[in-house]
Amino acid sequence: MTANELPSNAKDSKYGWPKPARLDEFSKLLAKAGQPTHRVVFQGKNQDIRIIRVPIELPKYRLTNGRTASLQQEYMAKQAKTREDFFTGDPEMLDAQEVQHNLLLQVARQSDLQKFFEDPANRQVEPLLLDEYGIVVNGNRRLSCWRHLLQKDSAKYGHFRHIDVAVLPHADEKELDRLEATLQIQKDIRADYSWDAQANMMLAKQRRDGFSNKELADLYGMKESEVRELLDMRAYADEYLRTRGKANLWSLVSDGGNEYAFRKISTSRPKVAGVGNQELFKQAAFAMIEKPEEAGGRLYEVIPAIAESVNEIKARLQDAFEVKPLDDSKELDDLFGGVVPDDGTTQIDLPLAKEIQKQENLDLARKIIADVVETQKQLKLDEKTAFFLFNRVTAAHTQLAAAVKTGLRAESSRRGVAKQLDQIEYQVKQIRAFLAKHADD
Repeated sequence: MTANELPSNAKDSKYGWPKPARLDEFSKLLAKAGQPTHRVVFQGKNQDIRIIRVPIELPKYRLTNGRTASLQQEYMAKQAKTREDFFTGDPEMLDAQEVQHNLLLQVARQSDLQKFFEDPANRQVEPLLLDEYGIVVNGNRRLSCWRHLLQKDSAKYGHFRHIDVAVLPHADEKELDRLEATLQIQKDIRADYSWDAQANMMLAKQRRDGFSNKELADLYGMKESEVRELLDMRAYADEYLRTRGKANLWSLVSDGGNEYAFRKISTSRPKVAGVGNQELFKQAAFAMIEKPEEAGGRLYEVIPAIAESVNEIKARLQDAFEVKPLDDSKELDDLFGGVVPDDGTTQIDLPLAKEIQKQENLDLARKIIADVVETQKQLKLDEKTAFFLFNRVTAAHTQLAAAVKTGLRAESSRRGVAKQLDQIEYQVKQIRAFLAKHADD
C-alpha cells in the first residue's frame, strides 16, 4: 500500500480511518441512548453535543489548523516534488495526514504539551471536537501527542487506545473557524502561536473563506488596526525571505526579535517621505535583519533610527556605490505606471535601493548604515552640550588622522574621496568664519 492509498481495513490506518468507515462508526455509536454531552457555543447558540468513545486511529487531522500554517509552508518550500495541493486538497490523503501529525507534534513539543501527557497520570479530560466527517476541529495537538505516546509505549499509555469525541452538526468552514477561535485562539494565541503562524493563518482564512480584516479582528478579539499591522508585517517578512532565496522558510523569522523588527518596518516606513526613500529604508532594514549582530544595537531600535536618518544614509551610500540615475522617460514610467510621484522621490533613490540588495554589496552597505545610525545617535546626545562643536571637530580630526595613517595605500578605493574632501573643506571654511566672527566673545 502506497502513502496515498486507503487501507483495506479501517483499523490499519494510524492517521484516520477512511471516510465511509468513520461515518459508519458514528452512525452506530450515536444510535445508542444514554451518552453524556459536552456543551459548546456553536452556530450562535449553546449546544449539547453527545460524547462517544472511538479508537484513537479513527479521527483525521484538520489540515487547515492555524498553528501549523507557517510550518506547512516551510515544508512545501523544502519538498520541491510535493504536489501543490498537499495541505489544501483532499484531507483523506494519508501522506498529508502523516506529515500533519509530525508538524503538530513539533508544535506540541514547543509548548510542553507532549511533556505534560508523558506523565500517565495526565489523561484526557475534555472530548475532542470533530466535524460531521470525523475531522478534528479542536484537539489536533492533543491527538498527535496521544498517538505518538501510544505508538512509543502501548503498555504505559494504553489508556489512549480509545478517546472521547463529540461530533458537531453540519457546519461550513466559517462556522468551524469561529468555533476554533472561541475555544483556543482567543485565550492562548500569544502563547502558542508564533507571530508568523498567526499571520499566515489569518491570510489563509481571508483567501479561503473570505474573511475581512474586521471579521478577523472580531474573531480573534483584536483591533482591526492590529490585524492590518500583522498582515503588513507578514508581507514584509515574505518579501524579505523571497529576496534572500528562502521563500516560506518562516522559522528563519519567527522569533521575537524578528517580530519586533518587521513591526518596526511596518510602523516606520509610512513616516519616511517619498516612495524612493521608503524603498531605500526597507532594503536597509532588510540588510540589518539578515545580520543583526552587525546592527550595533537591537533591531527594534535600529530600524526606526534608519527611517530617521535615511537621507544621511542615502548620501553615504551614494558615495560608496556607483549608481546611475533612472532615465526620465522610460524607467520612471515603468516603475510608476506612467505617473511619476511628486513626493520627493529622486532618480537615484530606487537604483540605490536596488544596488544594496546585491549580495556583493551587502556587507559594505551594512557597515555604512550602522555607522550612520551610530553617528546620528551620538550627534543627538552631544548637540545640546556647550562642547558640541569642539567634540565634533575633534572626532572629525581623529577620523581624518586615521585615514591618513592607514588609508593612504595603493589598494584603497578612491571612489568618492575627492567629493568628500570638497565638502570637508567647505565645512572647515564655515567653522573658521564662525570662529573669526566670535573671536572676541
